Amino acid sequence: MTTLRGIVLVAGLALAAFPAGAQGASPQQPPAGQSEAAAVVPPDQQATPDQIRKFFEVARLRRQMQMMMGMLPQMVTQAYRVEMRSIRKGLPPGRQLTPQQNAALDKVLQDYMQKAMALYSVDQMMDDAIPIYQRHISRADADALIAFYSSPAGQHILDAQPVIMREYMPVEMNRMLDRSRQLTSQLTSAMQNCVKPSPTTTAPPAAKPE
Repeated sequence: MTTLRGIVLVAGLALAAFPAGAQGASPQQPPAGQSEAAAVVPPDQQATPDQIRKFFEVARLRRQMQMMMGMLPQMVTQAYRVEMRSIRKGLPPGRQLTPQQNAALDKVLQDYMQKAMALYSVDQMMDDAIPIYQRHISRADADALIAFYSSPAGQHILDAQPVIMREYMPVEMNRMLDRSRQLTSQLTSAMQNCVKPSPTTTAPPAAKPE
C-alpha cells in the first residue's frame, strides 16, 4: 500500500512541523545563508521550560496537535479507499472481494488506527519538544511570543488556524495523491525499460568465396 504509507508519512510530517510554524512570530530569525548552528541560542540565554510551556499554552499548541491527530484517521481512511479501488481494478475479470474479505480489511484498518493513535501521545510530543524549543528560543523571544499570542492579533490567527487547516489539508492530500500516482507510473515505466530484452542483433551475411 504505497499510497497509504505516503499519506501517513505526509500526515506525520505535517504534525511534526506544525508547532514549529508558530516560531514565525519570533524576532530571532537567522539571516539568510547562516548555518543552523548559528541559530542555536547560548545556554545562558535560552528560555526556561516554564516559559516554553506558557508559550505552548497561549499558542494553543496542544489543541492544534490534538486537531492534527484527530484528522489523521480521516486522511488514512481516504488513502485506504484509494488503495482498495486500485486493488479491485487489479483483480482478474469476474473476481471480486467477498463481503467477509471486505469486513476483514476494514477491521485491519480500524485496529491499525487505534494502535497508531496510541504510539505517541500529545503529552509526550510536547515534553519532547520543550528542550528543542529551548535551543532556538531565548528568554526575550519567549516573552515576545507569549505577548503576541496573548494579544488580539495573536488570538485571531489562532482562531483562524483550524479553518485554514480544514481548507488546506484536502488540497494537500489531493495534490499528493495525484502526484504520487504520476510518479509511480513513471517509476514503473522506467523499471520496465531497464529490464526490457535487447532486440536480437541480426548477424551479417557471410562473405561469398571468390
